[in-house]
Amino acid sequence: MTKLSFYGGIGEIGGNKILLEESETKVFLDFGKSFNLERNFFDFPLLKPFYIPDLLNIGAIPSLRGLYRNSSEKPPVDAVLITHPHLDHYGYLSFLNKGVNIFLGKGTKEIIDIRSRTYRNYWDTKLDHLSFETFSTGDEKETGNLSFKPIHVDHSIPAAYGFIIQAGNKTISYTGDFRFHGRMGKLTEDFLAALEKEDIDVLLCEGTNISPGEEDEFLREFEERLQNRGGVKVPERFPVHCRSEADVKEQMQRVAEELEGLVVVETSAADVDRIRTVSEVARKTGRKLVLDPKQAYLTYELEKSGLVSGLPNRGNSSVLMERRKLGKRLKSPTDSEDKETGKKGRDQWQQEFFEMSGEVYWGPEGREEIRKNAEGFLLCTSNATARFMELRYEKPFRCSYILSKSEPFNEEMAISFDKLLHWLGLLGIDKYYQIHVSGHADREEIKKLVEKANPNTLFPVHTNYPQLFKEIFSKSRIVEPTKGKPYEL
Repeated sequence: MTKLSFYGGIGEIGGNKILLEESETKVFLDFGKSFNLERNFFDFPLLKPFYIPDLLNIGAIPSLRGLYRNSSEKPPVDAVLITHPHLDHYGYLSFLNKGVNIFLGKGTKEIIDIRSRTYRNYWDTKLDHLSFETFSTGDEKETGNLSFKPIHVDHSIPAAYGFIIQAGNKTISYTGDFRFHGRMGKLTEDFLAALEKEDIDVLLCEGTNISPGEEDEFLREFEERLQNRGGVKVPERFPVHCRSEADVKEQMQRVAEELEGLVVVETSAADVDRIRTVSEVARKTGRKLVLDPKQAYLTYELEKSGLVSGLPNRGNSSVLMERRKLGKRLKSPTDSEDKETGKKGRDQWQQEFFEMSGEVYWGPEGREEIRKNAEGFLLCTSNATARFMELRYEKPFRCSYILSKSEPFNEEMAISFDKLLHWLGLLGIDKYYQIHVSGHADREEIKKLVEKANPNTLFPVHTNYPQLFKEIFSKSRIVEPTKGKPYEL
């Protein structure tokens, strides 16, 4: 008997944890971090989960005896199949019992390893107790009574895969996260071609961009509330419509050529395609590219590994280090209050920047050089608010801002965005540009995949609006899964 049970990714974007059972074999499809659920109960850093029971209590992870590393019992599942290296798909792996085998792409493992080196060694980040088995696209893999084939797809991070799984007499496909409009859209076309060759019984399909209204509706309402709150002057947002990553590059270059002062582009921390786009824009506009540390470390290591080409490297970009206090006590009475340390006291991965060739900007002097020569720099960062706070340093300087990631779509994100808008106002930025395209398939792209796959049954996952799938797809039986409920196939 083949069964599916959904423990995450249901009525939420991310947190995918889907249990597939075939006879005595049990595997999870992804085991991701549930950011939305954690936000409801915790507030980092003051109120955060302390150990595994805290996450069990709120239902962020399934309550299955023996599944976790705090148990000496045999785990109740055989393996986890990871689609790609985003935390909402692999972020809870560290909790698993060491007897659970982890299947993932070679590049996926490489990226997880690189990113893990930039994390502090907390209780929820340890992965060294787990066994990993890597695959490449098109490989035939088996675990127990299941066999599966991973096939690459395009996403906002490299090494993303969809799966075609044989479970008894059922053929099941899981899309993971995908799109057709990125730099590597052909990868998703390969996945689509493979689906067309199969008789798909069940399709587990992501629906991040399936929504009832315009994407920026929440943002517009938030801006209106902010404008009415004591007469706060909200910088005017100029959204630039883009259909593909190529559009993003073209429009960002056009806008950057017109902007004055330091150009700051905010992207997601691991959006490798976008970081590459920003680096190309910097080169085309004659500006020196500066990256924040985590983005720099990820792209430099990926370039060095050969997994991705065309990324920024130490020869064509620089790093702006975050502020780091000299110590709890000043070295001498003459030391300035803002005196900072460079390499000393930083994590090893940060220290490596100082050992490489190329420029590293740090401390008051480094930031002053960027301010004084603002017209010659383009700063790519995943946290523009923090960089603005560091760079302004008692006096304004000429600066422009481009938002190149998803706009806020919930109240918590709006709180952070509120601070960003205030910093833009303090810097005298009265308008900014939003130039972005999603890392996920849009409605038409999802329709294209579903119609080509033509499944008998479709389970919407990774979406806030699973009910809308019934309005879009009429040929397949649409099942809105309930958390924890088993579904016989």
